[in-house]
Amino acid sequence: MGNASGKRETDNLYTNEELRMLESAYKNASGGALEKLTQDRLVETWSQTIERSLAESTAQYLFTPTKPGQQSINIPLRKFGEPYYIMERGTIEQKLQMLLGSMEKTGNDTFNSKQLEQYIYSVIKSYVHLESTAKNSSIKEWQDMGFNTTERSTATFAKGLMRNLGKELEHTMPSDALERWLHVTPQFLQIWREVFSQLYCRHGGSKRNLIKEMEIPILPEMCDAPQNSHYRPIIELPHVLYINAQLPREHRHKWRFLFSSKINGESFSTMLGKVLDKGPTLFFIEDEDQYIFGGYASETWSVKPQFGGDDSSLLYTLSPAMRCFSATTYNDHYQYLNLNQQTMPNGLGMGGQFDFWGLWIDCSFGDGQSVESCTTYRDYVQLSKRKQFKIRNMEVWAVGDLPVKEGDEEGDGQKRSVLDSNLEDRAMLEIAGKKMHSDGLREPGMDD
Repeated sequence: MGNASGKRETDNLYTNEELRMLESAYKNASGGALEKLTQDRLVETWSQTIERSLAESTAQYLFTPTKPGQQSINIPLRKFGEPYYIMERGTIEQKLQMLLGSMEKTGNDTFNSKQLEQYIYSVIKSYVHLESTAKNSSIKEWQDMGFNTTERSTATFAKGLMRNLGKELEHTMPSDALERWLHVTPQFLQIWREVFSQLYCRHGGSKRNLIKEMEIPILPEMCDAPQNSHYRPIIELPHVLYINAQLPREHRHKWRFLFSSKINGESFSTMLGKVLDKGPTLFFIEDEDQYIFGGYASETWSVKPQFGGDDSSLLYTLSPAMRCFSATTYNDHYQYLNLNQQTMPNGLGMGGQFDFWGLWIDCSFGDGQSVESCTTYRDYVQLSKRKQFKIRNMEVWAVGDLPVKEGDEEGDGQKRSVLDSNLEDRAMLEIAGKKMHSDGLREPGMDD
């Protein structure tokens, strides 16, 4: 800053509260003096809060001279606050220039895809660390339940985010490809923004983010967590982050645990009893080859001979690679659940067609199918290593709030069969082919 006009320029960019936060963060990094912040001091200070590689690359952006021949020994407050401003209010063009300036130069208007992957990786790692050390963060509930963040899943997440660059990632790519990528990868933008918002607020002594309020959460709240000491999740935190961003916005705030074959047993009827009428659901399957994959069913599950769901449904793989397949609208074969039929498949399916499923779980449980091609989902590839796979482990989570069925409110005066509230027994009867008196018609005398 250094002069009155410079201070007025900075003042115009921020609220008074933000300006106080930035000045405090600057003094914290510079050792108490404005206009005395060096690159080494900034890296050492920020490395206490974010990944060192991210601190170094951001310092590189901040201390790179704007004109040839210049040398930036220290930077003023106005320059120091640029990453915060760009993340909170900047244009895609400004974000692009910050990203390019944070990577080593590879030539005019080009970038190195491996450097981008490393940068994304450091942003993800920094986000998890920041959340892990934040007060009242929902990440602690996930970590307490065994959802880890390994090097492998973080790297796979970074590669998954880069898929929007194109099917064939070249070593060196033009910067306009990076700009297009930023436009179509809002999940990275959201995590990136959160990292820098928390970084500045923490070093500036602010207890909360100053601008970001009531936003769509990056990490959902965990509800109805499994109360079992032997529970071990199939997936990791980067998988949760990746999949949550693919869901409709109204369902990203909450995941509700429904079923795990590890603690509920390898039983189709038990699984069915846990998922019926619970709203949209996520399936996570680990096969015998340790591939992890699944699907998002947008409609609450019910047993019927027709396909259901809508074009917000998804299929995805999580390991060994993270990929998400959205609907093509070529057909409406989004979700299927049927039982006790002699002429139709008995089990749960998503995508494809009878006997040629994108994802199929047979009613005998342990057996499944994922075929080579599926016209229901765009850019689909076979989810499992083998077309016919064996289920090693499976989990089901509902997303969003529990749906309220018509007539469920207290005081409606309607008496119910005991099977209306015991869905496992209901599923067993469905499998056995027994008529469900509690669906529509009631047992004689129930409404007297």
